Amino acid sequence: MPSERGLVVNAVGLCALLGLTLLIRIYRIDQPIVENYVGRQIPTAMVARNLDRGMGFLHPQLDTGPFPNYFVVEPPLYEQIAVWLMRFSGLSLEESGRLLSAIGMTLAAWGLFCLVRCREQVSVALLAVLAFSAFPVTIRYGRSFQPDSLMLGFLIMGFALWDRGLRFESNRPTFAGVIGWLLLAGGLAMKVTSAYIFIPILVGLRISSPQEGVGKRLAILTSALLPAIAWYLWANDLVNAAQGSRASADNRAIWLQALAPTALFSRGVWGFIAKYLSWKCFTPLALPLAFLGYRYPNTANQDRLWLAWGASAMAALLVLSAKLHHEYYWLALAPFLAVGIARGILETNRRFHHVGWFGVILFVGLCGYQARSTWETPDAWIHLEAAGKIVQARVPGNARVVAPEALLFQGDRRGCRLEYSARGCRRAAGE
Repeated sequence: MPSERGLVVNAVGLCALLGLTLLIRIYRIDQPIVENYVGRQIPTAMVARNLDRGMGFLHPQLDTGPFPNYFVVEPPLYEQIAVWLMRFSGLSLEESGRLLSAIGMTLAAWGLFCLVRCREQVSVALLAVLAFSAFPVTIRYGRSFQPDSLMLGFLIMGFALWDRGLRFESNRPTFAGVIGWLLLAGGLAMKVTSAYIFIPILVGLRISSPQEGVGKRLAILTSALLPAIAWYLWANDLVNAAQGSRASADNRAIWLQALAPTALFSRGVWGFIAKYLSWKCFTPLALPLAFLGYRYPNTANQDRLWLAWGASAMAALLVLSAKLHHEYYWLALAPFLAVGIARGILETNRRFHHVGWFGVILFVGLCGYQARSTWETPDAWIHLEAAGKIVQARVPGNARVVAPEALLFQGDRRGCRLEYSARGCRRAAGE
């Protein structure tokens, strides 16, 4: 058992890591939401602003015509929480969305620590949090106005609470179990594609609970999918009845096509996989360190949970291969790789005295270098705020504008999207 002093040091270390996780992501919180994948941030923010104006949770709408243009790819849970946070904090909507994503990623890091600490040494848990928080992909999308970060935070913390209930509580429903279920249900609703998490949860269930209780607990856990299922049943009726934009119907068709992993036969998809795994999302050191960590574990007290997480997340990514050019899908692998990297660093340090700590510095430095552009407004949008003010000053509030989607949001006007690429023009014309 660790000494009282050791417990204090570990608690201080965890708090410092979680504080840095949050602070790094809220730096330049007032930056326009046009870095990384703008086509996901702007529609999310449009829905949030319309919720604030009373358009209704069950009818999430965009400001791009023809109207009504429903955005039903997921229930607007993230957007609603962002609105509540805006009203509570006094921040702008964009700042509230960034803060909410930063809180979500911090929650994910905390949940990851809890899951690892139950199974491994505290050094592995702390290094896993460091690696997870430093990944370029968790930095980029841990401050974006989109639901992926909060989804991951809800899922990992929900899993951690449920896992704690299995390990330390009785078989009766517990407060931790109820909160865990609510978080899992919220995370699955925000991104139902994250249902792969049931595989590692099932592995954890079979290890942590008596055999006779697995079926009942699994049934309770899978019921967390019910809110997402209810939403998509409602969304299907809403899209079919809509007389305005066909964007929702187009998105539904695109998603149904994406569920068939035929894109795996494309050389371009494998190029994305190699690029995102080896460089853009996780840095060149991530895969070698993770391989070393899982090849030579640092403790005999490990279980199959993390290998199940990695395998199920990778399988989900391959099924969604047509979507892999969207970098934020790779967040699914971040917990699995973070644990492997933590083990790999400690194994390197054991074999080559102090070399592992040099690797920590190099790893974190590489991550920061790769993620540096996320705090910079892209050149294409450098004048967006000024252009938005001009639109607000010169265009009547009830007028319709043809403009890039980001300018429609920044100028707080409704209208039609101005597109330049052939694919974008086809989709806009189809609407």
